[in-house]
Amino acid sequence: MGNPLIHFSDRLSAWMEFAAGAALVGVMLLIGSDIVGRLAGHPVPGTFEIVSLAGGLIIGLALPATSRSKGHVGADILLAKLPAKSALLLKAATRLIGIALFLIAAYGMVMMGARLKEAGEVTAELSIPFYCIPYAIGGAFLVQALILLSEILIGDAGYE
Repeated sequence: MGNPLIHFSDRLSAWMEFAAGAALVGVMLLIGSDIVGRLAGHPVPGTFEIVSLAGGLIIGLALPATSRSKGHVGADILLAKLPAKSALLLKAATRLIGIALFLIAAYGMVMMGARLKEAGEVTAELSIPFYCIPYAIGGAFLVQALILLSEILIGDAGYE
């Protein structure tokens, strides 16, 4: 069996990817229903609010899985010119910086969620609480930091 941290971060990112996909399908169905409803003179109330909130979730929750699958854009011009050991050290260093940034961002999102919850902020039309979205995105940022750490541990901190 592999490293438990790697297994755990892979499972979390897979779950988040599924949740992001489900939210995307839901948004597509909602937009389609709203279009048909508008043609019939009965638009779906709160469509803009739901699509806006779901958009944040979709992007945030898909981030760890995209990173795990190397679906991001990478520029390896410099890395290709470095010796293998130097390239590996540079890759690990960039992952450490990424971990620090994502931990800071996760903390900021959780604090934002706490402030929104305390203030009782809700959407204008449907009164959906805002605080859930920053909490979810903060959780996704924590998983992203775990994935970056696991890439360092398995020596796979590079761009393919």
